Amino acid sequence: MANATEDSRVVQQLFVDALRRDPHTREDFLDAKCADRPDIRARVHALLAAHAGDTYLAGLAPGDHANVPVPAAADVEGRRIGPYVLRKELGRGGMGVVYLADDPRLSRAVAIKALSPALNQTLGLRERLRNEARLAAGLSHPGIATVYALEEIEGELYLACEYVPGPALRALVRSGALPNREVLDIGLQLARALAEAHAKGVVHRDIKPENVIRTPSGLVKILDFGLARAEGDSRVKLTQTGVVMGTPAYLSPEQALGRPTDFRTDIFAFGVLLYELASGSNPFIGQTITATLVRIVELDPAPLSEVQPDIAPALDRIVRRCLQKDPADRYGSTQEIVADLEQLRQEVSGRQSGGKRHFVPLVRRSRAQQWLVVHQVAMSVLYAALLVGAWFARIWLPQPWSRAFLLTALAMVAAATSLRLHLWFTAATFPRQLAGQHARAWRWTRVFDAGLALALTAAAIGFGGSHEAFAMLFLGVAVAVLVTSFVIEPATARLAFEQIEEQA
Repeated sequence: MANATEDSRVVQQLFVDALRRDPHTREDFLDAKCADRPDIRARVHALLAAHAGDTYLAGLAPGDHANVPVPAAADVEGRRIGPYVLRKELGRGGMGVVYLADDPRLSRAVAIKALSPALNQTLGLRERLRNEARLAAGLSHPGIATVYALEEIEGELYLACEYVPGPALRALVRSGALPNREVLDIGLQLARALAEAHAKGVVHRDIKPENVIRTPSGLVKILDFGLARAEGDSRVKLTQTGVVMGTPAYLSPEQALGRPTDFRTDIFAFGVLLYELASGSNPFIGQTITATLVRIVELDPAPLSEVQPDIAPALDRIVRRCLQKDPADRYGSTQEIVADLEQLRQEVSGRQSGGKRHFVPLVRRSRAQQWLVVHQVAMSVLYAALLVGAWFARIWLPQPWSRAFLLTALAMVAAATSLRLHLWFTAATFPRQLAGQHARAWRWTRVFDAGLALALTAAAIGFGGSHEAFAMLFLGVAVAVLVTSFVIEPATARLAFEQIEEQA
């Protein structure tokens, strides 16, 4: 037993050390470290294959095929594992194999998970399988695949789970961005299932498209609580400090840094999954695991409204809050996400059915958007009036400053007014794209506003001695432009787009 425990520690440490290296150098690293222990090398290789694969059981390590505890895929049908009669192989990888089987005792189909013999004697992985059984068996929700039994047959562990037919969300993501309503439906079902797990103190820690199935009837189910743990449970230590567990592109920053995790880790992964469903791409994926982890820890992804202009802006706000780097800045509970998604669905359904809207937050958001559009038109009118004043004021400045002032004011007014009228036109003709267009235009608008304020200030200083009243007017307008552009408009935009309803 002592030797097995020591081997497990060696395997875990080598696994972590290998993850920190470039994927192209890992084979040489394992060759050097495991020259006299091919069994250790095989176990580490299997862990790496499972960790980096696209599915829970992707890419069986070389040489492991002969060690799978049941026959190869071509010779499966009709064979038995204890009381279970196998039908076919569902997946195979470094961790082992998953089969579709029949349980004749209860006349139902089950999914059987089996660790490969190269890993079955690894204490941490056997404990991980037992942990999955204990935690998942305590959850009862339509959105969580049921665990039926943990069987030990001839010294090997097998997990009998509910068989969930249908494609994983990965298959949907590969086809590109999904429509708003479909993203909303999947997200709401997934959030409700996670809320149930979190309410019972269970954190999944590996939410990703491969672990979520959508059945032919449209029901969404979470699979694989193999990395799950009970919050605050210090009795089960499956990993050493600093060990990265989970799939790289869906880790939270605290997971990537090896820090303590709680339910907010699942909230981050949920946000990544929604982002991917809505945009068709993962915002953090890099060329290597290391690059991906760095992006997760340091990169703030582009807002969904920029990547996918047709997205419901309220969904953009929900995803943005889920993806905050600091867990304290994310949702305080998963049930809050459920509430926000339910309200958004009601709003979308109400608009599509032509029904009246009675939600107070909806009225406030509508007024905020209306005020933002009025603001663009009012600023455009003010700028046009300023050109008249600039034309008269030019004669009070000596050449070449007179010409420079007039041309600068004209250029700034023309550019800023064009952008603002573009937003007014977008709101009138393509309201669903207003958030995305505003996000693209606001930085340039600020630049031109600041340029105009600077030109007015310089002109006021130039002729202030001879035309004091006009100089004070120019200075006052310059200050008003800066306050409006840098304080009032951003506040209005936040109110309009952070609590947004998608315009009909």
